[in-house]
Amino acid sequence: MLGANGAATILNHCKKKYFSHFCCAVGTGTMMAGLIQSTSKDQQVTGISVMKNNNELEIKIKSLLQAEKQFRLFHEYHFGGYAKYTPELITFMNNFYKQTNIPLDFVYTGKLIFAVFDLVQQNFFPPKSKLLLIHSGGLQGNASLEKGTLIY
Repeated sequence: MLGANGAATILNHCKKKYFSHFCCAVGTGTMMAGLIQSTSKDQQVTGISVMKNNNELEIKIKSLLQAEKQFRLFHEYHFGGYAKYTPELITFMNNFYKQTNIPLDFVYTGKLIFAVFDLVQQNFFPPKSKLLLIHSGGLQGNASLEKGTLIY
């Protein structure tokens, strides 16, 4: 509960009323629960689970919430499971870096950004939605990749 309460303060660092959707990568669900707590009922929090077969995740998130609120959770963008990746994800991360100069990690943020791009192409977000994607760090995990795998 303390972790979720701390994560609820993340959106104090932006003009959260400006956004309709908040998107984050999800491991244990603690950060997502905090984001859900700090948003209004007309804002949506969308989570991308980075773990394979993490079927209890929604229950965990709900257990951390102080009030019942709606959220969306996607389980199909795990790329094989926690800390797993595919050539498709690595290519996406390198292309994203070329276009934005923003580094991603293969454990969390690469999967998040890939998923959001895919959901946009599927028209998941209504027209004129204003998305805020939470880059939760984790870049140190990239050091475990073979040199040259990522261009940054």
